[in-house]
Amino acid sequence: MPATTDARATTTTVGPEPTGVPGIDDPNAFCAAWARYSGSLQAIGVAVAFGDLTSLDVARLEVIGAAALTDAVNGIGSRWPAELVGERSIVLAGVVGPYARRAEKALAALVAAGATEDDLAELRLAWLDALRYRDPAMPVIDVPGVPARLGNLIEAAARAFDEGVTPFAQDPSLAASAGDTPATDAYLATTCPDLASSGVGDAI
Repeated sequence: MPATTDARATTTTVGPEPTGVPGIDDPNAFCAAWARYSGSLQAIGVAVAFGDLTSLDVARLEVIGAAALTDAVNGIGSRWPAELVGERSIVLAGVVGPYARRAEKALAALVAAGATEDDLAELRLAWLDALRYRDPAMPVIDVPGVPARLGNLIEAAARAFDEGVTPFAQDPSLAASAGDTPATDAYLATTCPDLASSGVGDAI
């Protein structure tokens, strides 16, 4: 009788590629805040680099993500580990600061266009859900949870932001060197494993 092979013993099942930004729901609040911050920047940066978007398109993304990004930055500052106190001002002012200031301007544009606190809360949740399920193969993040009723408001805010703020790709403050933060780099790499798996902590 010829030899037979049990297919069940030789077949390997390969799971789907992981999707979403790792770490945004980390029980460590500092790690979660950093994941939301870095995941937002990555989503916008990839869209700028590979999405073939106009400056208005990018401004629209920044406006939609502004509430979540500013919350993330505030979370980083409020949950700053005591052992890293010597690098706190460098990171918050020089590393996080330039992106935080852009997000604050985008948030101000939303408020000027008529956004309420409830509207901002809805946008915050929509952006975080988009990060959770972001497909890394798609250059432009999809944010399906944005309420349709906010469409005109978002458009008005994006146009004002686009006209009043240097485009993301040309903003010189985003390319400025903030200085070395070796303790923070090491902390992120060892304490926030999901961040380390996505490259955060190698050098911030």
